[in-house]
Amino acid sequence: MYLKPLPTPATHVFWDGLRRREFLVPRCNDCGRYGWIPYPACRKCQSENLEWVAVSGRATIYSYTLVHRGAGAFAADVPYAIVAAALVEDPTACVVLANTTGIAPEDLHIGMEVSIAFEDIPGEDITLWRVTS
Repeated sequence: MYLKPLPTPATHVFWDGLRRREFLVPRCNDCGRYGWIPYPACRKCQSENLEWVAVSGRATIYSYTLVHRGAGAFAADVPYAIVAAALVEDPTACVVLANTTGIAPEDLHIGMEVSIAFEDIPGEDITLWRVTS
């Protein structure tokens, strides 16, 4: 049984993008605001005129936490970091959570530049933050 997050009707476009190696987020066609996580209307102007667009995947670490006791399907992955990183396209509205790759969790710091990394794991489509600075 698969116990990690699965696509929902509201997020299937995002997961389809990952399979194509694109990181997609909703953007409002009326005010231009990006938004994460997916929501039925723009959180700035309340317009429902949204579309999924590819973004650069470049971001800055806003916050993070080190996990030493993973829950459920993540228990075997400890220790790991969950990083909240603000996308350069709209840092006040687009803070994305993901794990990291290529760096020890204890070496992370706020303000560090990261970018989306696509990880090939059989049967899964996931993204991770990779340090770029």
